[in-house]
Amino acid sequence: MDETTLIGILVTLVGALGIKEIWNIWKKKIDVQSKKDIITLSNDHQILHEVIEEQRKTIEDMTKRIIILEDKIDQLIEENRDCAVKLARMEERILLSAKKSSARKRKVKSK
Repeated sequence: MDETTLIGILVTLVGALGIKEIWNIWKKKIDVQSKKDIITLSNDHQILHEVIEEQRKTIEDMTKRIIILEDKIDQLIEENRDCAVKLARMEERILLSAKKSSARKRKVKSK
């Protein structure tokens, strides 16, 4: 449609309804669109808030798991040290026992 047709339609509407009525129609359309925008923004904000809360909970859970794992690692390191000490003691006893046994065998052979 060209400009003259649009102007003709606009003049006809203004003449039939009046400027005040056209303004009210236009204002209602703007208000409806504003309400839709506000609802959309509110929903977006709520979704964003839920995502942030979920991520916060995930981070807290992971932090707790990390702390538990660090404690478990410390416990395993301590157990490893204890096992190394026990192994060293066992090796020492085995060596002493082998020395005594070989000394006895030498005494028996020499007699």
